[in-house]
Amino acid sequence: METATHHQNSKLFTRKGVLVGVIATLAMDCLSAMVHRLGLTAPLAPYLLGRWFASILRLQPFHSDIAQSPAFGNKMAFALAGHYAIGIMLACLYIRVTAKLGWRPRQFHCALGYGVFTNFLPWLIMFPAMGYGFFGVHEPSGTRLFLSSLYSHASYGLGLWIAMYVIKSKLFGGYAQPDFKGEAAR
Repeated sequence: METATHHQNSKLFTRKGVLVGVIATLAMDCLSAMVHRLGLTAPLAPYLLGRWFASILRLQPFHSDIAQSPAFGNKMAFALAGHYAIGIMLACLYIRVTAKLGWRPRQFHCALGYGVFTNFLPWLIMFPAMGYGFFGVHEPSGTRLFLSSLYSHASYGLGLWIAMYVIKSKLFGGYAQPDFKGEAAR
């Protein structure tokens, strides 16, 4: 049987996870755009992500080359919705896993390591399904999928770390409040 306190904490936890996910994904997008403008990365065009997310909804996620699949309207809406939904889901998972393991989610190395770990999604699922092979080894001309993904997901981890500090300070009135497992924050 759930107690009122447990239910209240779960509700706060969900809101916090959504907010952390939005902040982390926004940080990922902003930092990735800056690095792309410097010419250090060459990611896929966002409309291809939208095309792929839409193909998943049509139950046709596998392509020999997503760029050759039929075009449709609202690709960018699908790209943004899918991208932020995944960012939110991964943030909620991060908060749950760190709490279960007794780790402090505001630790830089935890957030950055988790962000880098999330590369398994594009490297092992998305790129192969789009027709670009594991780790993006058959990337389209003009892209650097492996490096772009690595940087973007490290930026997501940095965004998690920033978001956890922002949320913690806003919700609990300062950094020196107890952390999730009852230990003092540092």
